[in-house]
Amino acid sequence: MELNQATNLAEKAVLIVDDMTSIRQFLRSILRENGCNKILEASNGVEALGIVKNNYIDMVVSDWNMPKMDGLELLQNIRDDEQIKETLFLMVTSESEKDSVVKAIQSTVDGYIVKPFAPVTVFKQVVDTFKKQRRYK
Repeated sequence: MELNQATNLAEKAVLIVDDMTSIRQFLRSILRENGCNKILEASNGVEALGIVKNNYIDMVVSDWNMPKMDGLELLQNIRDDEQIKETLFLMVTSESEKDSVVKAIQSTVDGYIVKPFAPVTVFKQVVDTFKKQRRYK
């Protein structure tokens, strides 16, 4: 899958948020293999929110179920902050119940991937989500 110049992953800063190190490493490897060089990581929503507030992040790729602050709370905190509300947010989760998907959509999630997932699924969703990026329209 090709990215156009406006969505070149090499120029994008992505924050991976998951309480499982193995999932963060897996997502990091998928992004790196596809040209993303600016990757930050957090193990929970509280840590992630601090990173987003103190660094320029194009996209957050976050798990839903985490300690301290879950992915939905992280998304809501980002959307409620005028300085960072335009940050793209991709939810990666095992939550596939319709009610959960509706909650995420109502909180203006930009993309949603249900675990388990294949690397190509993640890459396609990242590319599709970057195409929605409001800041660069």
